[in-house]
Amino acid sequence: MTGEVFVLTGALSFGASNVAIRRGMKTARDDGVFISIFISAITFMVLIIILHLNRLLPPLTLRGFSLFALAGFLTSFTGRSLHYAAIRLLGPSRATSFRYSSPIITICLAFLFLSERFSIFQFVGATTVIGGVWVLSKEVLGRIDLGVAQTPRSNMNGSTSLSVGSNTSMNNSLVGILYALGAALSFGTGHFLRKLGLMEVPSPFWGLAIGTIVALLAVVVRPLIKGEMNILIYNNFYTPQWFFILAGFLMTIGQMFNYISIYFTAVSIVVVLASSEPLATLLISRLIMKGEEPLNFQVIACSGAVCLGVILMILK
Repeated sequence: MTGEVFVLTGALSFGASNVAIRRGMKTARDDGVFISIFISAITFMVLIIILHLNRLLPPLTLRGFSLFALAGFLTSFTGRSLHYAAIRLLGPSRATSFRYSSPIITICLAFLFLSERFSIFQFVGATTVIGGVWVLSKEVLGRIDLGVAQTPRSNMNGSTSLSVGSNTSMNNSLVGILYALGAALSFGTGHFLRKLGLMEVPSPFWGLAIGTIVALLAVVVRPLIKGEMNILIYNNFYTPQWFFILAGFLMTIGQMFNYISIYFTAVSIVVVLASSEPLATLLISRLIMKGEEPLNFQVIACSGAVCLGVILMILK
């Protein structure tokens, strides 16, 4: 029962993180990617040091390091960046439901490169997920009220910035869908590479630490090249967006609880319960955001279909 509690708490943490990111976007000039990754990287670096000093980590090979690094780039950096961009344009519930189509990518890659076989459950599950995503896409394209309506916030020079209007167009809804599906592709591929990494170095903690550090390095490359590190530091440390900081802690807690739960219960049960994240996001969004994110029966049904499809895909 302990494992089930951990994984459900992780799903709730991920759901709350999605909602917190959306709330932070109302006054922020970015999507919260840097501070979210920064918090995760610092936490997992401290954890890996503690485990190393207590000799609780297996040896790290070059191949394992490379796989974890590439997986982190695709999930913690690329996937998270695209997912947060989709949340800005579509809202947390719809963006998360699209992102949860990622197991299709992971299973297809495992079929191609690891000779894993498709089962009837996986086929039905993938069809259910695709159907849910298709119906949800049509619902999203029919709306013009999903983007963030921002409120003014002071810049470094004391002026204010305000972004409204353009995020609510049908064109931006299509862009949001592409962002969300891009996030699913990145997460699905990254999870497959992380699986290969764990086969080489059986320690999820190495994977978490290396992946988030690589993601942190990736997120600061552009500001360094453009000479905008002072702006990045000012926006995230001198005028912090507290909802982004909360989202970073919740995301980190969710990741840790998911991995810890594996030590207390079967992986199949962990994956099934973790797939409740879209429904957790729906529930928390309804409680916290109330009318800020328009929800209807169609969105709830599509999210449920995606969750059901993911559960079917992990059944053997």
